[in-house]
Amino acid sequence: MELPDGMYTVVLLAGEHSKPGANRPYSHYSDGTVTAGEATLYEQANEPEVFYAPDGRYFHNYYRDWHLDVDLYDVMVEPWVPMSSAQVKVTGGALEIAASQYAPINALWIYEMAAEDVGAAVLEEFRSAQRDFFNRQYAYSADEPAWDMPSLPADVQAAGAAMYVYETPVALRTSTRPVPRDIGRPLRMFASFGEREAACVAVTPLADAAGDISFSVSDLTGDAGTLPASAFDLRYLRYGEYPVTGGYVVKPHFLVPWMPDRMEAGLTRGFWVDLIVPDDVAPGTYAGTLSLTGGGLDATLPIEVRILPLDLPLSRCRSGVYAGDLTSTVFRHIRMSKMDEFPWELAEQVQRARTAFYADCGFTGFFDSPTWYPLEYNDGDVVPGDSWDWFLTVLRIAGEFENFSDRVFSYYLGGPQLFPKCPNYLGINKADKMAIDDITFSDEAVAEMTAMTQYLYGALRSEGLPEMTFYVFDELGNHGAKGARWGREMLRALNKCRDATPGGFRTCLSTLRVSIAREYLAEADIVMPNQAYPVNEETIAEMRDNGCTLGLYNMGATRFSYGFYPWRVNAYTRAQWSFSYDGDSRDPFSALPSGARVSCDCHYTPDWEVLPSIGMLVQREGVDDYRYVQLLEEMIEAAGDTPDAREAAGVLDELREAVSIDYKDPANAWDKSTMDYWRWRVAEAAIKLAG
Repeated sequence: MELPDGMYTVVLLAGEHSKPGANRPYSHYSDGTVTAGEATLYEQANEPEVFYAPDGRYFHNYYRDWHLDVDLYDVMVEPWVPMSSAQVKVTGGALEIAASQYAPINALWIYEMAAEDVGAAVLEEFRSAQRDFFNRQYAYSADEPAWDMPSLPADVQAAGAAMYVYETPVALRTSTRPVPRDIGRPLRMFASFGEREAACVAVTPLADAAGDISFSVSDLTGDAGTLPASAFDLRYLRYGEYPVTGGYVVKPHFLVPWMPDRMEAGLTRGFWVDLIVPDDVAPGTYAGTLSLTGGGLDATLPIEVRILPLDLPLSRCRSGVYAGDLTSTVFRHIRMSKMDEFPWELAEQVQRARTAFYADCGFTGFFDSPTWYPLEYNDGDVVPGDSWDWFLTVLRIAGEFENFSDRVFSYYLGGPQLFPKCPNYLGINKADKMAIDDITFSDEAVAEMTAMTQYLYGALRSEGLPEMTFYVFDELGNHGAKGARWGREMLRALNKCRDATPGGFRTCLSTLRVSIAREYLAEADIVMPNQAYPVNEETIAEMRDNGCTLGLYNMGATRFSYGFYPWRVNAYTRAQWSFSYDGDSRDPFSALPSGARVSCDCHYTPDWEVLPSIGMLVQREGVDDYRYVQLLEEMIEAAGDTPDAREAAGVLDELREAVSIDYKDPANAWDKSTMDYWRWRVAEAAIKLAG
């Protein structure tokens, strides 16, 4: 760049704001340097210990709370599109600007130091215009309360806030208000051994509050003894900003273990109450107090808990959530750019925390996606690939937990992840370009695939790892008629592989449309339709007539779809895309500007414990519904033909009649109170049958 000799200020606008989807710009996680002459304008190091430090880039927004006075530009844009400057001496009439690959340059300003005031004013004008433009796009769109705050008793007014039970936490908004019957109504919960039971409490401050705000629970006492406060996990429902036409709204998503430091008058916030039933507590009824204190607040709410004399079994329905492999989601940017620095020990710690979280939720289906290309061909022999050790590590960790020790369903193992290293394998993308009748797997492809599956299952069985159900592919309906034909031929090839593999294996695949699935139903083992299939009495019967086992896939992240419905149709599996699907390398804790799913995704705390979402724990409640019904069924069978057993069976008959086999029947739109009613009916019958 030609410039007269002299002293200059060079200003760089770096960055590139994140785009939607899992494929984040390289500039956000690659090493990069921009220099002007001898001066460094920008430098980004990508070491894991820096990126994943508690105050590092990955956790940038973890502790950030939403408030009315938030400047979204400050928290959403400026950290990712920084502006930096340096003083540079130009000699020889030229200044060299150099940037390494992926180092971002959005804009440069160069002005003589003698014109510093003019240059600073230009920069301030630009930054101000950029800030105003972004914040105008995302102005806060406040919800109007559905009704006014009811008349409050003097003690509630003196407490500084109305605190009340709120049954639908995902619908909690700043505009939420109690109705008169909510004031003073206790939070009531019932739970059995082996269960975690959740509830939500809303708080509408009557005045601004700031300081050391604390939400806590007392020890609960009753005739049976004490239920200690340590049995509860209390969390704050952190609001996040989500774009809508003309601005943004706030919704609760993550359940953070930290507490707010301020609350504004009239803006409702929420807290999560999670009861983990201790093994050593006696059945009975316990009572205590929830308290919100600090910052001028002194609010209380009674809490009553009934511990039932029941011990819930592990669910026989293999219910769980799909999750992207850590190497392609949370740690994706390291794996893509610096494999020699990949934090394998940290990844193992995080994988174990995630698997423990699944088990704590009562999930018995393990659906984590494995790493791609665990096996390869080398001169005609099957050999481990770079990801083989990690592949085994994920399964070894799963085997440590009773819930998954006998069987796993590693997502997407077939198709694009295992076999592309077979020289003659026919991938679906290639099949998409072929004439439909030419889509077949050659004998050479089948031989290579057989050798690879023999190696895979031989290695797993030699270690006694959980039995792997071979997940073939995801929603073949997305590939139309050619996808259906490829699925049929892929399953036929796999069935040949199975015949030649000692011990065999089962296949599993999800499907989007019944018209597509009909081509391969006769070849499949476990077929998992989603709610668009459609799932009803006719399609379920058709699957079973073809010898298929019914699973359920992407039916919506709802309690009903994880509990009473899979019980009603006797589904073998239930899975939902849920955990770390969006694999955000930019900032996993904020939604703007592209939005993010709020249904069920989870991430991690800076201590690498799972940070649960509301949706994930709602799914957990569905698994517990299933476990209650399963317990009663087992008790009826054990009791034999007795009057009490027949009476208990009558309750299940009523429940069976209440659930429509047609999944999308409006009669299946159950709210929480309906599901709680049926859970109690089942629990009551089990208690009576147990005497």
